[in-house]
Amino acid sequence: MDFTNIVFWLCLIPAMVCIFLTGRYILHHRTQAKQQFEKYALLIISLAFLGMASMLTLGIFLLVAFLAYGGVKLALKGGRNMRKLALGILIPLLLIPLLYYKYGYFIGTQVFNQEWDTLRDLIIPIGISFYTFQKISFCIDTLSRQQPLPKFLDFMNFASFFPQIVAGPIERRDSLLPQMENIRLTWKAANIDIGLRYIVLGLFFKMCMADNLASAFFQHYDGGNVWVIWMNNIIFGLRIYFDFAGYGLIAYGLARGLGVQLTMNFLSPYSATNITAFWRRWHISLTGWFRDYIYFNIGGSRTKFWAFNILLVFLISGLWHGASWNFVMWGGLSGIAMILHRCYRNLGLRMWAPLSTLLTLITMFYIWMFFYETDNHQLWDNTCHLLTFSSYNTKSLMAVVGTFPVAILTFCCFALISIVLIVMEGLSGKKTGNPYQWLISPYACGVWVILTIVFNPGVKNSFIYFSF
Repeated sequence: MDFTNIVFWLCLIPAMVCIFLTGRYILHHRTQAKQQFEKYALLIISLAFLGMASMLTLGIFLLVAFLAYGGVKLALKGGRNMRKLALGILIPLLLIPLLYYKYGYFIGTQVFNQEWDTLRDLIIPIGISFYTFQKISFCIDTLSRQQPLPKFLDFMNFASFFPQIVAGPIERRDSLLPQMENIRLTWKAANIDIGLRYIVLGLFFKMCMADNLASAFFQHYDGGNVWVIWMNNIIFGLRIYFDFAGYGLIAYGLARGLGVQLTMNFLSPYSATNITAFWRRWHISLTGWFRDYIYFNIGGSRTKFWAFNILLVFLISGLWHGASWNFVMWGGLSGIAMILHRCYRNLGLRMWAPLSTLLTLITMFYIWMFFYETDNHQLWDNTCHLLTFSSYNTKSLMAVVGTFPVAILTFCCFALISIVLIVMEGLSGKKTGNPYQWLISPYACGVWVILTIVFNPGVKNSFIYFSF
């Protein structure tokens, strides 16, 4: 679901109006029939949007969904040992489509040293990493805690809820399934009001901030200039935040408009004072998934191997993002940063909060280089330049300014706006408990609408996490 595409809204709004009018004027005296109609309508809308993305996306989604529900239904008929065995079989089966489409070529070339050309250009079904993990968590929660099997219709709405199915948040059974079981698609002014505010903020984050930052990126510059490398790192670090948080805010707003409460996937991570706090605020649903289903199950911080556990989880997280060695390195560096901070904290040492925040930002902007740069040799060259003190000179800085004046101006303007937004998020979080509370005020939303209209670059950039 591309929320920046007008086609999405032209399909969604009339469909929701039809559902509302049908429920209000045709089924208003038949409460149970109305609720069933709304559930089926919601499922049809969600599946239709997946089909509009591609029939492959819809087909793989249905395969994974049917397999998860059918497997859990069969496993619940057995005893405890049967359920454990079923999980051991079911989880690998659910992972097969993900492994084939996303990691098949990587496994073939890097593990078996085979050039499997048929896997080279496979189209990855949109959202497969997200909905696969959501279904795995459903299976684990249901079988390990002996929870009752929901009705198939409710499960399908839980598994396919269109605001979050493509790029998260990865919701858990306990948080989303009860809402799907009791959902009522009635229009409430309060829900629509708050939902629209989050949608406006999310569209501003994506269409104004992220897309303009993307246009400022020095895409084809390979001169080894340390200033360009740092600017690219900062640009990408800011862009991926506004891009992904923008999607999450729109998804959150859409769900709120329908009376559903999703997980807030970001909580102003760039205002965090240390790397641990950063990862507690960045892609919260995925971080929580890895913590609960992998980190805790291998011992967490309770064993003397806690550092290895952290590193392993972040390496897996890197692979989750992409089938490439740069993502493995990105995950490894993130894990090492977490381990170093844990050691620093265990020594009882503390750092002045502003300095700690700055160090966290520098660390993350450096690590983001391993996210966007897929050439390992280029990564090594960039790292050497960044660690060479003599590279930091005014001559190389002036060379960039003279060669790319427009890109430099765009970078400076949107970096400044980013600083203002991040400061507002941090202050809003401290004052209200919600980092976006100040940013969704009516006056602020008016400003975001104007800025989005005026400064939208007119270049279509897909949401970055659609690739995952």
